[in-house]
Amino acid sequence: MPIRLNSQRVASKSIRTLGGRPLFCWLSETLDQLGFPIHIYCSKPEVLKPLLDFTPRNLCFTRRPETLDGDGVRGIEIYREFARMVPAEAYLLTHCTSPFTSVETLRQVTEPVLTGRKRCSLVVRRVQTFSWFEGRPLNFSIPRVQTQLLKPIHVETSAAYCYRAEVLEEGDRSDLNPELVEVVYPEDDDIDYESDFLRGEVTATLVRQQRTQG
Repeated sequence: MPIRLNSQRVASKSIRTLGGRPLFCWLSETLDQLGFPIHIYCSKPEVLKPLLDFTPRNLCFTRRPETLDGDGVRGIEIYREFARMVPAEAYLLTHCTSPFTSVETLRQVTEPVLTGRKRCSLVVRRVQTFSWFEGRPLNFSIPRVQTQLLKPIHVETSAAYCYRAEVLEEGDRSDLNPELVEVVYPEDDDIDYESDFLRGEVTATLVRQQRTQG
């Protein structure tokens, strides 16, 4: 899980408090349940201090070069540098801006890659409504049909990607034939803007209640 302490849209987004704890701690605790090594990939080791609100079993810190903290750095540069530092046959990439991703979803993402059924997989949100792209209808024609008859659009949430090392070497975090793992609210919540934190506070309360009851 890459963590950048500076961010453009919301200052210090990854460590900003959401539901009484730093944003990245939500997904960190979930990842820790997977049973294999999870790397917090950040240039500052002090980022781990807030993790004291639970006892990690499988989390570890891997320090990334500060040169990868710049605003102009592309994600692929970060993922490739991590792969150079931590060689493996397959990787699970997650982003802390999807704090309510469940451990069940993460297992669904890793299963097709670890079993060899797919080279990559990713989390998506299903959208079944009239959609346009570059001024043209994307999934419908005129006259319109009922929305339940439309072909759904799948939008990446950025919550999690799993890929074999060769996929990354070919130039991206996925190829053109990934396994799509659908999620719904609250797992499709993505915290990127100031308004997202306001909505996220409500979601955090609901999620905490569900986990307590479960």
